[in-house]
Amino acid sequence: MNAGIASQMTKRATICVIGAGPSGSTFAARMAQLGHDVCLIERAAFPRNHLGESLSPGVLPLLESTGAREVVEAAEFTPVREVMVTWDSAPQIREDAREQGLLVDRGRFDQLLLARAQALGVNVLQPAHVVHRELNPQGWTITIDHAGLRQNVHADFLADARGRSGGRKQRHGPATLALYGYWRGRNLPAQPRIEAGRDCWYWGVPLPDGSYNTLVFVDAKTFRRSGTLETRFHELLARSSLMTGCHAGLAGPVLATDATPCLASKIITSKCIALGDAALALDPISSSGVQKAIQSALAGAVVVNTLLRKPASQAAAMQFYQSSMKEASDRHRRWAGSHYATAALRWESDFWRYRAAPAEPDVPALPVDAQYLATRSVVLSPDLVIADLPCIEGDFVVVKKALRHPRLETPLAYLNGHELAPLMLRLPPHATPLQIAKSWNHLPLKSALSIAIWLLGNGILVERSRILCAS
Repeated sequence: MNAGIASQMTKRATICVIGAGPSGSTFAARMAQLGHDVCLIERAAFPRNHLGESLSPGVLPLLESTGAREVVEAAEFTPVREVMVTWDSAPQIREDAREQGLLVDRGRFDQLLLARAQALGVNVLQPAHVVHRELNPQGWTITIDHAGLRQNVHADFLADARGRSGGRKQRHGPATLALYGYWRGRNLPAQPRIEAGRDCWYWGVPLPDGSYNTLVFVDAKTFRRSGTLETRFHELLARSSLMTGCHAGLAGPVLATDATPCLASKIITSKCIALGDAALALDPISSSGVQKAIQSALAGAVVVNTLLRKPASQAAAMQFYQSSMKEASDRHRRWAGSHYATAALRWESDFWRYRAAPAEPDVPALPVDAQYLATRSVVLSPDLVIADLPCIEGDFVVVKKALRHPRLETPLAYLNGHELAPLMLRLPPHATPLQIAKSWNHLPLKSALSIAIWLLGNGILVERSRILCAS
């Protein structure tokens, strides 16, 4: 094929997305729903193997935004009822009677999300390799190899969803390497297993196809191989209980991948946005990487919709996305550090000491029953900030009086369709949650009580007695 023929192969889109993992497909789907012309470029043919087979409970509700929840539920992936945890004490079973988490075949899961994006009108080029990309005054020109042809895709906006390989990163936690291998055989565990070892930690994930993925997380700076990667993997795995009682063999090679938490150096500009792991890669101990990737895609879609359709709000939209990613990184880093600190009490090694951080203050579960609502005096948390902040309102980012609190993912202006700041600014002093709900007399009592209970559950309303004790 000569250059003249190649130059004739051009496509035009408002938005070009590179990478069809959960963040890329979800973002593309949502942008198509918002009426944008979207082109999605994916290097690999699907289905393909990928880590991240254990999905946290928050994933399915997020997928409702693009209509993908029903599709994923129909796939009948394995629900998680129990997890065997050996962390800071003897082994214990943690149960979730509601079975909200899922064990998935990531190849199939990602394929379902991509198919949903296609069904919403996204133009998918796959497998397609990006050869070059360039920003000029007219927009982006992305040169790709697709179906044996050299093509140009022209777009006004670019979304980078290439995972950890996308863009420059700043490390936001300890350098971590994940060694992993897939097993087949008899007596493999039926539930996930998580275990802390002397100088590493382990994660075992049974998959819907009957295989079992075992991961060993080690310090990337101090890890030393004595022999092959497979030999070292077996040595480390033998110190754990992940394979206890199993009669199995490896179904493929032992692999290693970077698992260091990091944040993109450039998360968003007026012409480009980073999504998912390309923006923020969490510490794997959080086990919520896919959930955070989808959250970033949904928030990113609102941000980009604002950039393209409300240019006067560009600064607010970019500030919202930049700060929300940074705050999420800091929040997860603090949580991971406090979780590692519990294992450091058991294993006095540099691996754990390096990862440990002061424990997050305990927020005890509140017995929110009728008696509590009617008798306990509550006040606003001293950590609450109410200010003019960029926040999401419908399909756009706007500046409104909003709530910012360490336990909120992003500044929040509305709850259940009700504006929160005015409610917070008219609380009766030293009142019970029931009295507060009744004071919001423009709301139905049931709705007002629901808001008050949510504020309690998220630490925005706190018991007055605890504030007095703390001071």
